[in-house]
Amino acid sequence: MIVDDNLQGVISSSMCIGCGACEMADSSVKVTLNPTKLIYEPESPGGPDAAAVCPAVRVDFAGLQGRLFPDQEIGPYGVVDAVYLAQSTDVDRNVKASSGGLVKELLLELMASGEVDGVIALDHVAGVDFAGRIVTDPDEIDTLPGSIYHNLRQTPTLQLLAENPGRFVVVGIPCQLEGLFSYVFSRAPELRQRIHTTIGLLCGWQYSHHSLRAMGQYLDFDPDEIEHVAYRGGGPVGKLSVTTADGRTHSASRRVSFGYQVAFDRHFNTPRCHLCVNHSNFLADIVVGDAWLPSTVFTKTGISLIICRKPSTKDLITGLERRGRIVSYEATTEEIRESQTDRVIFGEFAYAYADYLDEIGMHRPDMDGPNKGHGRQRPRREAAKFHRELVRKQRLMWAGRYRLLLWRKATLELRRFVARYTRWFAVRILRIKSLTGRRREIPREQLAEFR
Repeated sequence: MIVDDNLQGVISSSMCIGCGACEMADSSVKVTLNPTKLIYEPESPGGPDAAAVCPAVRVDFAGLQGRLFPDQEIGPYGVVDAVYLAQSTDVDRNVKASSGGLVKELLLELMASGEVDGVIALDHVAGVDFAGRIVTDPDEIDTLPGSIYHNLRQTPTLQLLAENPGRFVVVGIPCQLEGLFSYVFSRAPELRQRIHTTIGLLCGWQYSHHSLRAMGQYLDFDPDEIEHVAYRGGGPVGKLSVTTADGRTHSASRRVSFGYQVAFDRHFNTPRCHLCVNHSNFLADIVVGDAWLPSTVFTKTGISLIICRKPSTKDLITGLERRGRIVSYEATTEEIRESQTDRVIFGEFAYAYADYLDEIGMHRPDMDGPNKGHGRQRPRREAAKFHRELVRKQRLMWAGRYRLLLWRKATLELRRFVARYTRWFAVRILRIKSLTGRRREIPREQLAEFR
């Protein structure tokens, strides 16, 4: 049951994602890191003002999209003006980003337009702490970090927007933009004019800080001594790289490190991620993320999948290519679907899990995206089994019993683990869908310009 007059349901269900909208709307609310759950959440439930802007209570996708993209058609992928595969021609930028380097190319292009006063994006503060800051010098764009997967307090982004006049590009993950626009349109509509463009990330889920602590056990480093963490870089797949206070660097390959796979198990996600139907960032003007496609597997560096939701963002891509800053290939919404999978892009599991939580009387966000009904909702038994495992694993995780979670993955869950990688190999490498006529991949010669 949804509690919509305060945040008690959000707190009791651990559904906070740290967007900070509640702090901005209700001065009695303070979002801090819960010492047991290791996620950011409110210390107190606040009141109706906090609940009204919280994306863990409700997200009005139809209303928000109507305000952001008036008179544009909303389909199962949200508003889509164009879809591209693209890659920065700057090799260093591309390799460091892993996903193609397009976010930084777009930021540089927008800053050079003379229409924006700065960029509000995450920057490293210390250790595992990252916070939004305003960047006004184009030379600083390449110093910004890449993808950050652990849970963060995102209030500084809203504070910067409220405290600084001007026009800004805002970079954010889907749930962050949900909270930001819920707050702006309901409490501070004047701030809408300060947002020139939003660059959204295709979200690969957010993780509690237990994920980092588990990784510390598995890779033999002290998570309290982390000085810097980078989740991507070094190629199209990338690797986790952790530097500790003793100067040592600990790395883990995303594909071959078993410890990495355990610490990035879905049960380490912040709980609201399991209910997210917005991985493709419906509220962002332009969306950028990894192009996980069989047709891009051969490349040596990353390729970005780009969703342009406005004609002006399509102009950004064509302008960058015209100036030789990127190479691109105009794709279709089928590439969105294949890259992100039906389970994710259409919320096949998320909607089923929401129904199950309703059935057992637990809090969950009220949110139906434009993708609802376009996939095949997963069966109730799958959601019920997942919930039982989630409750069990959360207890182990909150108690710091990470070795037991590793053991479970290596024994009780090994069959599922192997099956997932077998499917990945069949679809991505063997291109089984093309062989069976279910899909036609982009011919390799069409991507000949990509590294």
